[in-house]
Amino acid sequence: MPGLALARLRRLPLLAAVCALASCPVTGCATAGGGGHAAGPSPVVAGPTTHQTSRPPSPRGPVPASAMPVTGGGPARLAGQLTAAENPGTLLADYRAAQAATGVGWSYLAAINFVETDFGRVAGPSSAGAQGPMQFMAATWAIYGHGNIHRPRNAILAAGRLLAGNGAARSIRSALYAYNPSWRYVDAVVRYARRLRADPQALMGYYRRQVVYRLASGWVLLPAGYGIDPAARAIPVRL
Repeated sequence: MPGLALARLRRLPLLAAVCALASCPVTGCATAGGGGHAAGPSPVVAGPTTHQTSRPPSPRGPVPASAMPVTGGGPARLAGQLTAAENPGTLLADYRAAQAATGVGWSYLAAINFVETDFGRVAGPSSAGAQGPMQFMAATWAIYGHGNIHRPRNAILAAGRLLAGNGAARSIRSALYAYNPSWRYVDAVVRYARRLRADPQALMGYYRRQVVYRLASGWVLLPAGYGIDPAARAIPVRL
């Protein structure tokens, strides 16, 4: 939803969910929002990829239909587009490939993937329509993404392009703020990334953690596939 304030808000529910169980480094981070990445003009290429990152305003001209992710048809059709969540070894290879292509550190990409969708396992669309394991709006994906928005490797590369085009080489914090305009979000990603670099076991540790989130009805555990697979239902828990 480029041009709308809602599209600038990016969603923070999973950040709150992760904070609830994963000892989030951000004080008071149980924040909710809704949104996705706003689109921007094609940036300067930083590496062998052909589209890099930026933010508003919206791209001029119509978005090619072939570049738009398919979102219609309800949960069953959307579930059919998803690829299975990758294991940590494969994800690490994807992060490192994106680092080589865009210059953005793998740990930041991993931290975003963790905060946004629990490494792609709770990857339903946000209230504003952001999709996939790195939560892209359709218009932004049309500029920076290639292929299936739900495929982890594609989404991780697109996130690297977005960050690189927003000056990650100069200031990773500013680039992360362009990805999601919330300083709580930036702080969480930076601290998770620092831990991922410092501890070789941190990726596996975060991957194994379950996501607990507070709904209006109380605290629940969100299983893999929640928000996409009708069979994946929130499980009430007592904390």
